[in-house]
Amino acid sequence: MKILAVDTALGACSVAIIDNARVLSHRWVAMPRGHAEALAPMIEEALREAGIGFADLERLGVTTGPGTFTGQRVGLAFMRGLRLALGKPLVGVTTLEAMAAAAAAQAAVDPIAVLHEAKRGEVYAALFVEGKPTIPVQVAEFESFMEELDATAHGQTLVLAGTAAEAAAAWLGERGKTPVLTEVRQPDALWVARLADAVSEPGETARPLYLRSPDARLAAAAIRLRPAVAADSTVLAELYAACLTGPWDAGFFAQTLESSGGFGTIAEAHGATLGFVLGRAAADEAEILAIGVLPAYRRSGVGHRLLAEAGRRAAELGAARLFLEVATDNLAARALYHGLGFSEAGKRKSYYGTGGDALILRGDLPLARLGNDPKLA
Repeated sequence: MKILAVDTALGACSVAIIDNARVLSHRWVAMPRGHAEALAPMIEEALREAGIGFADLERLGVTTGPGTFTGQRVGLAFMRGLRLALGKPLVGVTTLEAMAAAAAAQAAVDPIAVLHEAKRGEVYAALFVEGKPTIPVQVAEFESFMEELDATAHGQTLVLAGTAAEAAAAWLGERGKTPVLTEVRQPDALWVARLADAVSEPGETARPLYLRSPDARLAAAAIRLRPAVAADSTVLAELYAACLTGPWDAGFFAQTLESSGGFGTIAEAHGATLGFVLGRAAADEAEILAIGVLPAYRRSGVGHRLLAEAGRRAAELGAARLFLEVATDNLAARALYHGLGFSEAGKRKSYYGTGGDALILRGDLPLARLGNDPKLA
């Protein structure tokens, strides 16, 4: 089975293609940032070296986290889009699982503790025995995790991996323990591919594993908006699935953007996709069909920027009014829309699949000026 796997979640960018146990192509580059620019060319090079095309792939693999917010999204967005385009299963593997598998190959003994620096005196960490987590993947204060690890090991010799492995070895050494320190410091797509190959029945598509909120508010100057085109349909479908409930088919996005009056915008920052808006204009009216912002980037002004841009695009297409629906209990979104001049124009009972009601809101174009603290929950 031919498998393509990638990792962009932490301090490296890697791609691997395997066919059963045979490695067809493998690339790994230490890279604290710049994954978005490097990933696609690296995949193209790997496919050429392997002598195959995308259509020859039978399964996909990707790291889901923990990791940096931008890094996690780069690999996941690319591979989830590829999953939709190829119709092949996508297996998600945590970064710590991938490192544990690599460490197991080096040390050939258990148990394996993976500790990766997560700043603030914390680590992303887990303990694995025969590839299964006996201490689950978590973010924890270093000292408290080491105490739990030492107690759980019951005197066994621990195998260590990750960027905090040396600190863990020193901590254990001070207590008379002699761990096995491997060379594994970052995830490698080769082990993601091998773990994906071992899954007998791939389940639902991979989703990001976020263990804590972003370290800092997204700077407004970093947000970039670009028009969405039909070629973005798979990315838009993935964004919809990640932001909202009840995924839409990529074909709907393509059809809308190619139709007369269809328009869309994608928000990006630092190489990561943050959110989207999709709309349609006819005569002097326009409607927002969908708007969403990934959870990690909410309350950073992204939704406000997207909606304001949708209003501008609708006005360019000749619309004088813009309509949208919002759940009655979504108070944060309602506050955002109110701040841009939207008012209630009606209600749809049991509009959502859960039975929730929706308000129909109307905004006259051009929309009101941007506020100082836009939010979209």
